[in-house]
Amino acid sequence: MKLAGKTDVGRVRQDNQDDYRAGKLPGDAAWLLVCDGMGGARGGREASQGACNVIERCFQEQYASKCLPGEEETFLKKTLLSANRFVFQKAMQDEALAGMGTTAVCALVRSGRVYLCHAGDSRAYLFRDGRLTQLTHDHSYVQELVDCGTITVEEAEHHPQKNIITRALGVDYRLDSEFTCQELQNGDLLLLCSDGLTNAVPRDQLEQLLGTGSFYDLPDQLIRTANENGGPDNITALLLSVEPMEVRNG
Repeated sequence: MKLAGKTDVGRVRQDNQDDYRAGKLPGDAAWLLVCDGMGGARGGREASQGACNVIERCFQEQYASKCLPGEEETFLKKTLLSANRFVFQKAMQDEALAGMGTTAVCALVRSGRVYLCHAGDSRAYLFRDGRLTQLTHDHSYVQELVDCGTITVEEAEHHPQKNIITRALGVDYRLDSEFTCQELQNGDLLLLCSDGLTNAVPRDQLEQLLGTGSFYDLPDQLIRTANENGGPDNITALLLSVEPMEVRNG
């Protein structure tokens, strides 16, 4: 597996409230995380960075002992809950950070599958055979309108309340994160990103970029394209490539 990622402030915002982390794990596994903070410049940064720090520490210190086969959902949900409580308590202790929160989309890749846990509208996608498939379901007001048939997917793309999210880390002591998993194949690309990418780069353009670029250049290319399209928000793109296993003779 290969990993590559980048974050950028964009063309409009003064501060970058996105954060991301990724790393290799024992047993040819890997983890990836993207967070998009909210609650003002300082609050958004504190929320996303704080959540990333907690989740990274959970993978470093607890993964080997607490994420045995079959325990992926429990481990990921508890990990996001730990980050949620950290951000919530920090916001309660500092008036300047009141109301802060962050989205989170976290992936664990091992044994031919990706396990995903998320809250908010940061997304995970699978790119396979030239086609991009969204693996996560947005926790947003506009997505709820789509789900109940009030508006179409096309109308949702330009809805004025598109930025209202219905779940996030840090806004409540409880957290209702969502879990899903997907089988992977050799040659697959996994993309985790903030809405600064998906709001600026249409799906067909994402597919074109992912299908033609060199892997380690892809984060730069995706962010450059989002900025060329206006860069209205912070942009984060984090990628994992599922590599074919080497065949050794002799």
